Amino acid sequence: MRPRLVYADIYRLGAPGMSDQYELINLQAMTGKLFIDGELAAEYKVEQCDKCAMVTQLDKFGYQKNSFENIIWFCKGCR
Repeated sequence: MRPRLVYADIYRLGAPGMSDQYELINLQAMTGKLFIDGELAAEYKVEQCDKCAMVTQLDKFGYQKNSFENIIWFCKGCR
């Protein structure tokens, strides 16, 4: 038996469980977009941490050089 996809119109239903803020991350372009109340609030670059592999917002303080002079990037949690 194949699963059936169900579409719910969130605007018609009022979406009582939805958050006022949400983030969309495009992994192919490595960009993130923050929406607040359905309006685009911020657009920024994202990067994948070389230690934990989590995709987070890019900050310049995360770049580090290792012993082989390769540049690596760590997220805030791994620094």
